[in-house]
Amino acid sequence: MTDLTNMDRDKSRKIAENWLERLGQYFEDRDYSGVARLMLEDGYWRDLLTFRWRFENYHGVREIETWLRHVANSNPLYNFRIEGDPTVSSIGEHSQTLEFFFRFETELANGRGFVRLVGGPNSWNEPKAFTLLTSMHELKAFPEANARTRYREDLRATANHAENWLDRRNSACLFEDEDPDVLVVGGGQAGLMLAARLGELDVKTLVVEKTDRIGDVWRNRYHALRLHNEICMNHFACIPFPDNWPVYIPKDKLANWMEFYAETMELNVWTRTTVLGGEYDHSRKRWTIRLRMPDETIRLMHPANIAMATGVSGLPNIPHLEGSQEFAGEILHSSGPVDSLNVKAKSVLVVGAGVSAHDIAQNFHHRGADVTMLQRSPVTVVSLEPSSLRTYELYRRNEGVRPIYDTDIMAASVPYSLLARLHRPLSHQMAEDDKELLDGLRKVGFLLDNGEDDTGYFLKLLRYQAGYYLNIGASDLIIAGKIKLKSGVGIQRLTARQVIFSDGSSVEADVVVLATGYRPLQESVRAMFGDDIADRVGPIWGIGKDGEACGIYAETGQEGFYATGGGFPGARAYSRYTALLIKAALAGLRPPHSTHLDAPVVSIT
Repeated sequence: MTDLTNMDRDKSRKIAENWLERLGQYFEDRDYSGVARLMLEDGYWRDLLTFRWRFENYHGVREIETWLRHVANSNPLYNFRIEGDPTVSSIGEHSQTLEFFFRFETELANGRGFVRLVGGPNSWNEPKAFTLLTSMHELKAFPEANARTRYREDLRATANHAENWLDRRNSACLFEDEDPDVLVVGGGQAGLMLAARLGELDVKTLVVEKTDRIGDVWRNRYHALRLHNEICMNHFACIPFPDNWPVYIPKDKLANWMEFYAETMELNVWTRTTVLGGEYDHSRKRWTIRLRMPDETIRLMHPANIAMATGVSGLPNIPHLEGSQEFAGEILHSSGPVDSLNVKAKSVLVVGAGVSAHDIAQNFHHRGADVTMLQRSPVTVVSLEPSSLRTYELYRRNEGVRPIYDTDIMAASVPYSLLARLHRPLSHQMAEDDKELLDGLRKVGFLLDNGEDDTGYFLKLLRYQAGYYLNIGASDLIIAGKIKLKSGVGIQRLTARQVIFSDGSSVEADVVVLATGYRPLQESVRAMFGDDIADRVGPIWGIGKDGEACGIYAETGQEGFYATGGGFPGARAYSRYTALLIKAALAGLRPPHSTHLDAPVVSIT
């Protein structure tokens, strides 16, 4: 096959343009068999809102053709044109791919796409797409703001207005005489980024946050915390971090940025405000939400939409411990005020072996505690460097080279099923990189695995946000015996000063920290809004049978209810689509709730 690295720019661009021209012609002719034939037999097509206001993906020519026959006639794509120059890359077993962005239109929206082409056995005369993404970029009726479309105030008229900008901002934030279109519950990164996206679409949005200050969701966490992945992954929507920021962001720096972000993006945020519950009126298409205000008064609000942005972890999972009332020491969950504990010269048992458990055990060891970690089940461990870097090499490679939004599109073009396929060999490479570390852990009895389907830690993160640890030093302390380990057992009961394990052994303990994770986010919805709404919303997070994330970023089974959360990349990239869904519903541009949420027309394998 012709080597793309030796091909001149004009020829590679012509290959891309010819493929895209054929795609456009097949859509114009409604020849969906022809469209499907532009894909590899093993190809993947992912679509974000373009056809049916939902996220969906299909694998293989037959599935893709069947799906297109069902959805494309009612919402045809047209006006395809290439964006920028194609680049040469690789993915999985395909050592050379020709990749490029493209633009297209539908009746309602302007779209962006990204494709990875693979050549034939001997030439690039008839390339096929291995991955293809189509996505809604903006609603034509509400185009994206840019530097040439800024709001321009007639300064000559200012004398006629007693209010200045600050007066208008303060008034907008109070919502004294109106209700917001969207009430965002939670002022962490996901809530703030969604509010920023909605603000760009002129959607009246209020964020309520129970802590004292914006950013306290990070500011109040344990003292030594830094983000465990590089800055290239963690930029905020609309405003990337400055170039002089460190690779691993400290929690307090991030917390202060969130305050700056809310002010700069003119977000309406009420701190020290708690959602007590609410109901949805299907006839009025409005919620009634009860808020406890900072002065302890109750205020009712009637937004059209609720967006849960309290994180994907939900309520703390606190197991019942037999004998806990006898225990003379302290017992608290890892989400509690662990930094305030005086642990010097005390015996501490950390129950759990995920990220929080390792970080707390390491922190307590450095503060002079005698720490034992109780590991109840296997965990996937990878080194922070070099292994974990492999999982987001796409972002590292493109940092400072292309806009973060372009990299998000490239990442979104790989559906979860393909991601799992790619991570099997990748996780084996990572384990080889970490052989010395992993052998050392096995030697002291630490229980290791490589994920339920041999796909490593990253798929665990996407499925459960649990069951893994990126080593920033705690593993080395465990290997050296400085953090003691008890593995493969549970807690039978507590006495006044001891924890008795299920194998009959025991350990002295002054403090027990339950790093036992969190209940599903659906249970947070249940606690806040009741069984009926929680059951309609359904599970939130994890990968569903359709190969997409469950109940997050997209429309849920409850009208006017959305959930957002997870890591920075997801919150940044997918807040665009959540905002488009909400704006389109408010503007009457999409069908009534759930009419498009029918089952996939073909099975997802």
